[in-house]
Amino acid sequence: MSKTAKIILWALLICFSAILIKSWYDYRVKTIDEALGFNLDSVYKVEILKDGQFNATENEEKIKELTGWLREYKYRMNSHLKGRVDFSYYAINFYSHDKSGFVAFDEKDKENIIIINGYTYEIINGPIEYNHLESIWQSVK
Repeated sequence: MSKTAKIILWALLICFSAILIKSWYDYRVKTIDEALGFNLDSVYKVEILKDGQFNATENEEKIKELTGWLREYKYRMNSHLKGRVDFSYYAINFYSHDKSGFVAFDEKDKENIIIINGYTYEIINGPIEYNHLESIWQSVK
Protein backbone atom coordinates (compact mmCIF):
# COMPACT_ATOMS: atom_id res chain seq x y z
CA MET A 1 0.00 0.00 0.00
CA SER A 2 1.39 3.39 -0.92
CA LYS A 3 2.11 6.09 1.64
CA THR A 4 -0.64 8.35 0.22
CA ALA A 5 -3.22 5.57 0.52
CA LYS A 6 -2.21 4.94 4.14
CA ILE A 7 -2.55 8.65 4.97
CA ILE A 8 -6.00 8.80 3.35
CA LEU A 9 -7.07 5.64 5.18
CA TRP A 10 -5.89 7.02 8.53
CA ALA A 11 -7.63 10.35 7.87
CA LEU A 12 -10.90 8.56 7.07
CA LEU A 13 -10.56 6.39 10.17
CA ILE A 14 -9.96 9.43 12.38
CA CYS A 15 -12.93 11.31 10.86
CA PHE A 16 -15.22 8.31 11.28
CA SER A 17 -14.09 7.87 14.88
CA ALA A 18 -14.70 11.56 15.63
CA ILE A 19 -18.22 11.36 14.20
CA LEU A 20 -18.95 8.21 16.19
CA ILE A 21 -17.68 9.74 19.45
CA LYS A 22 -19.67 12.96 18.87
CA SER A 23 -22.82 10.93 18.21
CA TRP A 24 -22.29 8.87 21.36
CA TYR A 25 -21.70 12.05 23.38
CA ASP A 26 -24.86 13.76 22.05
CA TYR A 27 -27.13 10.75 22.63
CA ARG A 28 -25.95 9.76 26.11
CA VAL A 29 -28.23 10.12 29.14
CA LYS A 30 -27.98 13.68 30.47
CA THR A 31 -29.14 15.80 33.36
CA ILE A 32 -31.16 18.95 32.69
CA ASP A 33 -28.04 21.06 33.34
CA GLU A 34 -26.06 19.15 30.70
CA ALA A 35 -28.87 19.31 28.16
CA LEU A 36 -29.36 23.07 28.65
CA GLY A 37 -25.63 23.72 28.60
CA PHE A 38 -25.36 25.62 31.88
CA ASN A 39 -25.85 25.12 35.61
CA LEU A 40 -29.38 25.92 36.74
CA ASP A 41 -28.07 27.15 40.08
CA SER A 42 -27.11 30.39 38.30
CA VAL A 43 -30.68 31.06 37.07
CA TYR A 44 -32.11 34.32 38.40
CA LYS A 45 -35.36 34.49 36.41
CA VAL A 46 -37.86 31.99 35.04
CA GLU A 47 -40.71 32.60 32.61
CA ILE A 48 -43.44 30.01 32.28
CA LEU A 49 -45.82 30.06 29.34
CA LYS A 50 -48.96 27.95 29.34
CA ASP A 51 -51.72 28.09 26.73
CA GLY A 52 -50.80 31.65 25.72
CA GLN A 53 -50.58 32.89 29.32
CA PHE A 54 -47.31 34.18 30.72
CA ASN A 55 -45.95 34.18 34.28
CA ALA A 56 -42.46 35.12 35.41
CA THR A 57 -40.67 34.91 38.73
CA GLU A 58 -37.36 35.87 40.24
CA ASN A 59 -38.25 34.19 43.55
CA GLU A 60 -35.28 31.96 44.44
CA GLU A 61 -37.45 29.38 46.23
CA LYS A 62 -39.76 28.92 43.24
CA ILE A 63 -36.80 28.69 40.87
CA LYS A 64 -35.10 26.08 43.09
CA GLU A 65 -38.34 24.12 43.32
CA LEU A 66 -38.73 24.10 39.54
CA THR A 67 -35.09 23.28 38.77
CA GLY A 68 -35.05 20.60 41.49
CA TRP A 69 -38.12 19.00 39.93
CA LEU A 70 -36.47 18.98 36.47
CA ARG A 71 -33.25 17.57 37.96
CA GLU A 72 -35.13 14.50 39.20
CA TYR A 73 -35.38 13.27 35.61
CA LYS A 74 -32.78 12.00 33.14
CA TYR A 75 -32.92 12.88 29.46
CA ARG A 76 -31.67 11.30 26.23
CA MET A 77 -31.73 13.05 22.86
CA ASN A 78 -34.32 11.43 20.61
CA SER A 79 -33.22 10.50 17.11
CA HIS A 80 -36.49 8.78 16.12
CA LEU A 81 -38.92 11.70 16.33
CA LYS A 82 -39.13 13.47 12.99
CA GLY A 83 -41.05 16.51 11.85
CA ARG A 84 -42.62 19.32 13.82
CA VAL A 85 -43.33 18.81 17.48
CA ASP A 86 -46.14 20.84 19.06
CA PHE A 87 -44.81 21.95 22.43
CA SER A 88 -47.56 24.37 23.36
CA TYR A 89 -48.50 22.69 26.65
CA TYR A 90 -45.82 24.37 28.78
CA ALA A 91 -42.71 26.31 27.82
CA ILE A 92 -40.21 27.49 30.42
CA ASN A 93 -37.46 30.03 29.77
CA PHE A 94 -34.46 30.12 32.10
CA TYR A 95 -32.29 33.22 32.41
CA SER A 96 -28.81 33.18 33.83
CA HIS A 97 -26.52 36.20 33.82
CA ASP A 98 -24.56 34.96 30.81
CA LYS A 99 -26.82 32.32 29.22
CA SER A 100 -30.43 31.43 28.66
CA GLY A 101 -32.32 28.32 27.64
CA PHE A 102 -35.77 26.86 27.40
CA VAL A 103 -37.63 23.64 27.91
CA ALA A 104 -41.04 22.81 26.50
CA PHE A 105 -43.39 19.89 26.78
CA ASP A 106 -45.02 18.10 23.88
CA GLU A 107 -48.79 18.25 23.89
CA LYS A 108 -49.21 14.90 22.11
CA ASP A 109 -46.94 12.82 24.34
CA LYS A 110 -46.80 14.80 27.56
CA GLU A 111 -45.24 12.12 29.71
CA ASN A 112 -42.23 11.06 27.64
CA ILE A 113 -41.06 13.95 25.46
CA ILE A 114 -39.41 17.26 26.35
CA ILE A 115 -37.87 19.85 24.06
CA ILE A 116 -34.66 21.38 25.44
CA ASN A 117 -33.21 24.33 23.54
CA GLY A 118 -34.92 23.12 20.37
CA TYR A 119 -33.79 19.47 20.59
CA THR A 120 -36.20 16.65 21.32
CA TYR A 121 -35.37 14.49 24.34
CA GLU A 122 -36.95 11.39 25.82
CA ILE A 123 -37.48 11.37 29.57
CA ILE A 124 -35.74 8.19 30.69
CA ASN A 125 -37.04 7.83 34.24
CA GLY A 126 -40.52 9.18 33.56
CA PRO A 127 -43.36 9.56 33.21
CA ILE A 128 -43.11 13.21 34.10
CA GLU A 129 -45.41 14.45 36.88
CA TYR A 130 -47.35 17.41 35.55
CA ASN A 131 -49.22 17.98 38.81
CA HIS A 132 -46.04 19.42 40.32
CA LEU A 133 -45.49 21.74 37.37
CA GLU A 134 -49.12 22.86 37.56
CA SER A 135 -48.70 23.68 41.27
CA ILE A 136 -45.60 25.75 40.48
CA TRP A 137 -47.54 27.51 37.71
CA GLN A 138 -50.36 28.32 40.14
CA SER A 139 -48.01 29.57 42.83
CA VAL A 140 -46.18 31.91 40.43
CA LYS A 141 -49.42 33.54 39.16
